[in-house]
Amino acid sequence: MSTLGLDRLWRNRQGNLAVMYALVAPLLVFGGGAAIDYGRAAQIHTKLNAAADAAALAALTPSMLQQSTDVAHDAAVNLFNGLTKSLPGLTDGAMQVTVSISTGSTPLTRNVTVSYSTSVNTIFAQVLHVSTLHVSGVSDASAQAPPNIDFYVLLDNSPSMALPATSAGITQMQTLTKNQTTGGCAFACHQANTSYNTSSPTSSETDTVYNPCADGTSPTLPTSSITINSVKYTKAWCDASKGHVQLDNYALARKNNITLRVDELNGGVSTLLQTASSSAQSSLFATPPKYRFSIYSMDSLWQIGLNQLMALTSSYTSGWTTASANFGVMEMYSNNNNCANAACSSSTTTPGGDVATNYDDSLGKLSQTSYIPNPGNGTNQPSDTPQEVLFIVTDGVEDEESNSRRLEQTINDLAGDPSASPYGNVKGTNWCTTIKNRGVKIAILYTDYLAVPANNWYVTHIEPFQSSIASDLQACATPGLFIDENNDANIGADLAKLFNLAATPGHLTQ
Repeated sequence: MSTLGLDRLWRNRQGNLAVMYALVAPLLVFGGGAAIDYGRAAQIHTKLNAAADAAALAALTPSMLQQSTDVAHDAAVNLFNGLTKSLPGLTDGAMQVTVSISTGSTPLTRNVTVSYSTSVNTIFAQVLHVSTLHVSGVSDASAQAPPNIDFYVLLDNSPSMALPATSAGITQMQTLTKNQTTGGCAFACHQANTSYNTSSPTSSETDTVYNPCADGTSPTLPTSSITINSVKYTKAWCDASKGHVQLDNYALARKNNITLRVDELNGGVSTLLQTASSSAQSSLFATPPKYRFSIYSMDSLWQIGLNQLMALTSSYTSGWTTASANFGVMEMYSNNNNCANAACSSSTTTPGGDVATNYDDSLGKLSQTSYIPNPGNGTNQPSDTPQEVLFIVTDGVEDEESNSRRLEQTINDLAGDPSASPYGNVKGTNWCTTIKNRGVKIAILYTDYLAVPANNWYVTHIEPFQSSIASDLQACATPGLFIDENNDANIGADLAKLFNLAATPGHLTQ
């Protein structure tokens, strides 16, 4: 062949392309077919995994948790087989399923593992002598039967909980008290002493200056100006000699229908207890859990201390209906002077002045077994006792006096801080750790400390560490049992959520 003939043959590529396609076409067909086989197997694999998950959960339903592990095992196997027997494409006789059930760290906990192994028939890959594709999977799940629990609820009713529940309420209170020494007090403080002593006025009496009288009249005393702490006042007080009793800021808030944080808390506790009651009566459980509640307020007056509003009872909804009437903001004799007795008839400076929110006192007592006994597993076995949960609802600020200096701090500052408590053997104790080390769970709802930048006391004592309050409270709580209300003005819903977290039958994982 001539050189010219070879060049022509090389330039004529139509025949070459045909030959190349003939060689490649089978590979394309087999490749596409294999992709279809693998895609089909992946779809079946997904359905098998879903069946394994459902089988594991079937052994953990509330009613099944009351049955033996043998019964739960058979329920899981039967459900898996029922869900998979009609799946197309599975190789006959290749399915192997294993269900393992064990008891967890407590008698109430059950762990389930469902594992399977099988194969899927191929269509196109059989040409390549691949008749099946292997698939397998594992599903792990665990749950806990609802335990019997005793709840001990500690409510913060210190003056800071008498802040209005909304920013609008704070502004309204400041406007109503704009003539007080602070230039407007947002705190609806409850004071026993609102009288004016014409012979020896004191700075504490400026807390109610210009507030209206309880009978609706305006303050008329003194008839001339008077200077207290370099502040000049005129006609500021009610004439007690004529029966005109002056309103404190708490009464002023009530007179103007301002909702306080403590009011929300009162209603929120009712929601908490109703949620617990519904759970205890639920038909979901073959053996419903038993709950009891005891409720305390943080009345850390030095002679009164922790105040039990409701003793431990299983009749907690009706019990709180009665006890709630005795729950309100803590009464002080006057600003920074706590009550010396239940009658709140005089002030005291011993052992400390303002100890409105004293975690040492409240948590120190609740750490004792005489208040909260050591917890059991919460089963219905004759020798067992309930689990124990301490609920704390607070704005998170410690308020006490130590070694003649004022302390404003968070609950976390009790950890090893020798100045955190002036009361002898409780000095420097981290009560959160002490309580949790006994196996008692701590659940905390943080009712956010609303900022009041117009108030000098807030700016001086609270603002410097306000950003750390939430994290310190979370460190005190048992992991997973902390909720920041985040100013959503729905304490009841948050308490109900926190209850469900504390009393949940457990969690399922796959």
